Amino acid sequence: MSNDKEEGLNLYKDLSIDKSQNDDEIKRVYQDWAGQYDTDNDDLLGTVSQPNSVDLLFTHIKDSEIEIADIGCGTGLVGKFLQIKGYLYYDGLDISTEMLEIAKTRGYRNLTIGNLNEKLPYENDKYDTVFCIGVFTHGHVKSDALDELMRITKKKKYIIFTVKEGVYHDYGFDKKINTLVKNKVIRIISLEKKEYMIKKNVNGYYYFIQKL
Repeated sequence: MSNDKEEGLNLYKDLSIDKSQNDDEIKRVYQDWAGQYDTDNDDLLGTVSQPNSVDLLFTHIKDSEIEIADIGCGTGLVGKFLQIKGYLYYDGLDISTEMLEIAKTRGYRNLTIGNLNEKLPYENDKYDTVFCIGVFTHGHVKSDALDELMRITKKKKYIIFTVKEGVYHDYGFDKKINTLVKNKVIRIISLEKKEYMIKKNVNGYYYFIQKL
């Protein structure tokens, strides 16, 4: 491991959603970063999106037996906080085998390799709540990926997701979400812009939406 404290972040620099081979580059990023990822999230970035998002769920839904999916689960930091809050049935999906190996320790019922830039390996209308935390960030996925999250969510049930402030407008999340609301595909229950990476002074948008 390099002594460069910014090594993990530096791996992001060449990612671009417009590159044809970008998914392969994302896999390489997390293959190299997996072992250091949790430490960097705590010590270098001060990432709070995972506990904040689980708190958002707990504010609205305390039923411990709901069926949950964590899309882009990484090392399972959302799962860690779901476990603390007492939720029992949550599945995780990530593009990185190395990240999923770490997530195995965090209470997931099933862990699956998958890619939000493609069709997810889940049936329609499967989950009561779908999380997608930290995925809508630089160089990962386009705003159209929201359609796939909605596909796997049951009607009248919920999606919790974050969008890093730097890509909110650039990747068209603002327009996509406004269109979904206008077309009565979703209802926004809660929207906040607040701390995302405390030690980098980065904010994010936290959405709690209902699929109509």
